Amino acid sequence: MNRTKIFFITGIALTLTLAAGLAYTFKLPPFKKRGEIRAEDVCASLGNASRAATALTGVLPEKSSYSFQDNATDLRTDESDDFYQTACFVYGDGKQLLVARTDMLEYETTERWQKEAVEQFVSASSILPFAAGDKAVASDKIAAIYVPCASHGIRRHLSVVVRLKKQGDASASDLRAKLIDLAENAAVHAHMKAKCDRPSKLRE
Repeated sequence: MNRTKIFFITGIALTLTLAAGLAYTFKLPPFKKRGEIRAEDVCASLGNASRAATALTGVLPEKSSYSFQDNATDLRTDESDDFYQTACFVYGDGKQLLVARTDMLEYETTERWQKEAVEQFVSASSILPFAAGDKAVASDKIAAIYVPCASHGIRRHLSVVVRLKKQGDASASDLRAKLIDLAENAAVHAHMKAKCDRPSKLRE
């Protein structure tokens, strides 16, 4: 009886080892090879491509493939134009992981901007300020900057909001730092593309 049990247990162990080996060989879950986030594939609206790719790799969960959709519906053509809007959508294995939006707009106060542009996604208690633009806040799920832009006619700011919908395995502090990198990168790019004439108060 004991010998039969030993053979039975050994057989199960060998079967499981073989199954694990086959899964690893053919990249089946949980051994799927992580897809590469290449600089040439990331949205142009995220700014410097190599920096954006590095930051994205640091915040996104492991997926076998990543794809990007870059929408630029309104791009400011001159100083009399009050419109600028872009959106970058990042997908992993077909599921949306991150959204980065930039909009030209104006709020009466920076507090009102934070409440309407940021706190619709996360609670006020979860975000902390950082130095960028006229106001900037971030957590491990979001990073947002209110950037001075147009001085002619109606004053305008750029609202840059990077929202992480699915997190990777990095710590909360690392996620926050990488989201800030993404937001600053996108803000520098937008400030130039939107032909802003006010100092951005951003790290170049």
